[in-house]
Amino acid sequence: MQTFNAHFPAVAFAASKNMAALLNTHASEVIKIRRITLLNPQTAAVTGVVCQIDLRHYISGTLTSPTAITPTSYDSTNTSPASLTVGHAGTIGGTARTLRRILWSSDEAAVSSATSDELENFVPLNVLYEWQPHSDVQPITLRQNEMIMVFNVSGAAGLLDVVIEYTKE
Repeated sequence: MQTFNAHFPAVAFAASKNMAALLNTHASEVIKIRRITLLNPQTAAVTGVVCQIDLRHYISGTLTSPTAITPTSYDSTNTSPASLTVGHAGTIGGTARTLRRILWSSDEAAVSSATSDELENFVPLNVLYEWQPHSDVQPITLRQNEMIMVFNVSGAAGLLDVVIEYTKE
C-alpha cells in the first residue's frame, strides 16, 4: 500500500469554499483516506469568526480549476496516483454527503491565552477524521469520480492548514 500526504498550507477562509479536496477520476485505482487534520496557522492578529466546516464525500464529483497541491510520498519508490486531482478552491460539482460537521474558531492561536479555541491545534483535538486500523469500520474510499472535501460553509477570516493522508491501492 502506497502512502501519501497532501498538505494544504495557509488556505484563506471564505464562505462556501473548498479548503482541501482529493478527486479520484481513475477507473481502477482506489484511494483510501487514512487521516485528516486541521491546524490554525494564523500568527498575525485577526478578528476571528466561528466557521462551520463540513467533511464532505461526493459521489460523481467534479472539481474544475482548483489551486493545485503536490502531495508528498512516504516512500520515494511510490508512484503518484494516475488521475487524482488535489487542490483547494475551484468550482465544485456533484452531490455532497456530509460525513462530519465542526465549528472552528479562526482567530490567531495564542497558547498563552489558554482559551478553549486554542485547543483545536492540539492532537488529537485537531483530527477531523482518522481511520482506525484493525477495526470493523472501513476507511473513506474514493473510487472513480468520488471526492473527499474539507468545505468551509460559513465564516471568512484567518487561515487554515489541512493535511490529508491517503493510500493508493
